[in-house]
Amino acid sequence: MTDSPLDPPGSGTVTVIVTVRDDPRLERTLECLLVQTVTPQEIVIADGGNSPVIRTISERFAARSPTVRHIAAPGTIAESRNVALGVARSEFIAFLDTDEVAPADWLQSLTSSFDDPGVGFVGGPTPALQGTAGNVVARYYDAYLRRFYDQVAAQRPHALPMGNSAWRGRIFRELGLLDLSLSGFGNEDQEMALRALRTGWRGLYVPTAPVLHDFSDIGWWSLFRKQRRYARGGYLLWRRTGSTYEASVRRVLPYVVLPLLGALGLVLLPFPVLRLAAAILALVGFGGLGVLALGLTLQGRQEDARYPGYRYRAVEIWRRWATLLGAFEGALWPGRPGPAHRRR
Repeated sequence: MTDSPLDPPGSGTVTVIVTVRDDPRLERTLECLLVQTVTPQEIVIADGGNSPVIRTISERFAARSPTVRHIAAPGTIAESRNVALGVARSEFIAFLDTDEVAPADWLQSLTSSFDDPGVGFVGGPTPALQGTAGNVVARYYDAYLRRFYDQVAAQRPHALPMGNSAWRGRIFRELGLLDLSLSGFGNEDQEMALRALRTGWRGLYVPTAPVLHDFSDIGWWSLFRKQRRYARGGYLLWRRTGSTYEASVRRVLPYVVLPLLGALGLVLLPFPVLRLAAAILALVGFGGLGVLALGLTLQGRQEDARYPGYRYRAVEIWRRWATLLGAFEGALWPGRPGPAHRRR
């Protein structure tokens, strides 16, 4: 008889949930999961799309290993993960995305932390897969994330993304699934972590459990869209919980004031009576942005040896603009987002 999701899970067993939406990189991800030193009890492919390519890849791997199964899980990442969580049958649940490749000891490194009964969830870093950070933006983003894990996620475990994480399955059974009111905005993983932390569980950053992240799709606009969406969800979550890990208003002020001054100068420039004031505003605004970019570059060079690519820290201006736009959109979002999750 097949176990149901509500049956007591086998001690020490691990389910790996891989969310996919029409991404053939799934094949590479599944390959790395079949050679883990800790063999997962099941690998659940949560298919959020309808690509026949994904079904073909899933069927091929299911023929190679009985641990692999494909389930239809249409919707956002959060919706797909919730569907997969509803069928997972292990004591521990790990999450991996199709743009990630896990070293052979990944699961072992993550799950060994659960020897401490107070640890509810763990997560590791996501450095760039070799050869995929092929432009300035991707190289900076790789450096930014390496530094983020070391200096932010290590101190604030709720900031750990769900991709490259492992959880005790009982957390989802007792506290509910991912909050779908944030689905489409992002940060539902952060909300889940906060829920766990506030009920007494501890989160842990595991620097020895990296997965390699494919950054070949990271560019100026893709980074902007990604950060904008995260910030929108982050603002909605902050409005509900008061928790964030982004910078303070004081630190982001230059990223707002300087471009506004420059833009105001350009708007006023056509009017002769205001031309001098407009020129001063434009000089202060755009000149200030140049000084800010130079300062970020110099600061980044000081840490470039530890975080290669951080020398391009001037890209942070672009990332901050995306963050500010997303937060502004979150502030305008109607109503107060409420929880939309249920227990398994």
